Amino acid sequence: MSSLSMWRVKSWRPAWRWGLAAAVLGGLLAGTWLVERLVTPPAALNTAALVYSDAAPAAPQIDATIASLQTHLSTYPDDARSYTLLGAAYLQKVRESGDPAYYTKADAVLHEALRRQPADADTLTTLGVLALARHQFSDGLSFGQQAYALNPYSPRALGVIFDGQTELGQYDAAAQTIQKMVNTRPDMSSYSRASYARELHGDVPGALQAMRLAAQAGSGEAENTAWTLTQVGNLLWQHGDVAGAAAEYQSALAAMPSNIPAQAGLARNLAAKGDLKDAIAAYEKIVSIMPLSEYVIALGDIYAVDGQPAAAARQYALVKVLSQLQQANGVDVDLEIALFEADHPGRLEPLPDTVAKARQVYARRATVYAADALAWALYQSGNYAEARTYSNTALRLNTRDALLYFHAGMIASQLSDTAAARIDLGQALAINPEFSILWAPVAQQTLARLSAQ
Repeated sequence: MSSLSMWRVKSWRPAWRWGLAAAVLGGLLAGTWLVERLVTPPAALNTAALVYSDAAPAAPQIDATIASLQTHLSTYPDDARSYTLLGAAYLQKVRESGDPAYYTKADAVLHEALRRQPADADTLTTLGVLALARHQFSDGLSFGQQAYALNPYSPRALGVIFDGQTELGQYDAAAQTIQKMVNTRPDMSSYSRASYARELHGDVPGALQAMRLAAQAGSGEAENTAWTLTQVGNLLWQHGDVAGAAAEYQSALAAMPSNIPAQAGLARNLAAKGDLKDAIAAYEKIVSIMPLSEYVIALGDIYAVDGQPAAAARQYALVKVLSQLQQANGVDVDLEIALFEADHPGRLEPLPDTVAKARQVYARRATVYAADALAWALYQSGNYAEARTYSNTALRLNTRDALLYFHAGMIASQLSDTAAARIDLGQALAINPEFSILWAPVAQQTLARLSAQ
């Protein structure tokens, strides 16, 4: 992590942050911009926002943008750049609607652009974004590297490379890439990625600083502003500052009242405070608008805690439908399903299948979160010794994630390593006492039992 530490200003969890779709579309529409090189962020950060904007069209405009590009291509079917722009617009549409069918549409037009202009860096970069959004990280990294070879001054290509390296567990290389990206262009996209890198390596203050810089850099677009403020809120919530998180979510909603991630943040806060009725109402509204698995699972878990098992079961069944829809549109959801199954054994598949799937994911992507998913699946199957091996691997970056420490503590408790279990469970609760509506109470109860021994 040495190169990233040159400036002190980080994936879901890793499934972050596909704000990159907006970045690519905005960059393609914006054209060429002045590049400022520096190792240390400028004191007057706002100047970077004046130099470059990653803005995509605002939400009400994206359908008009798509229609306009489709009309243009019906008249000028050989315009390769417009195919690329249309592909980026489809990716933005996924970001706003959650509908994975637009991935398939994006794939078709981007490959049409590539057929007409095989060595176009913008098209290759956008194909990289698409691959990343589908969790096809090796392909995403390859497209990013091809784009960067054609245009070594492209921060967008560097962003794709960083995301691919990070999601493949190539953390040292990712640290070098994000430093290069920040040096090339200090803006919302580079600062938000630097924030994630810092978070992964346990530097929570640095992660917050970087994400606040991303929010300040902004783009002038409501959706991008809301996204960065929500990420600040998520960082605060993940590390126990519920009130601070709520304030950031409210700021995000002031910028964009329809922003679903910010609404979900407030719904999670309600659940953490024990206001299950209002939390259920909030999540039901969210799921009716954007039925993403993470929101559906959250709603199911609250139903379960609220003593409504039938309602919870309906939400969990919906997870399977959504995963099938994602898979039909080229999205690899194996890690997400493995995590869900490890938390809810037997809901979608037999537990041995979950362990096998988690092993396959880790073989493809040796990340800390893939290691954690495998560790938790092994724990649920009773293989505690092997689970500990992967849990230790999951903690190798000193990531300050309460779930990682909770899993480690539960595994240690089953191996009769009471001292380690106390430390890890205590660490989980110190990071965020409300880290999970399902598991925080289990952590508290287990720690109390072990402390009484």
